[in-house]
Amino acid sequence: MAYLGLADQAQQNLVDRAKNKHSDSRFPAFWGPNYDWIPDQTHGGVLMKGSSVDDPANRREKIYLAPAWPKDWNVDFKLHAPYKTTIEGCIKEGELVKLNISPNLAGKTLL
Repeated sequence: MAYLGLADQAQQNLVDRAKNKHSDSRFPAFWGPNYDWIPDQTHGGVLMKGSSVDDPANRREKIYLAPAWPKDWNVDFKLHAPYKTTIEGCIKEGELVKLNISPNLAGKTLL
């Protein structure tokens, strides 16, 4: 959903997955059993991947930053992108308020 730019659906799916826990477990981050054992680590990995909707999508030497980041989620981030690039920034209330790209890739980076 995030890769398709479906921010609202990606947000709801991520929240729903985070709330889904094994009711008999002591810790809220234990899932399962689904296909194997308790705690089910696969669900945590999927949740982490799902929360990375702010990962830059790389297409033809361009970096698209946060294409499906929910507008009501604020975030400070530091991402390691292609071309040995580091992108640091802050998104507040749907607006990119801080951005630092290192090294400067003039002509190769589109945000």
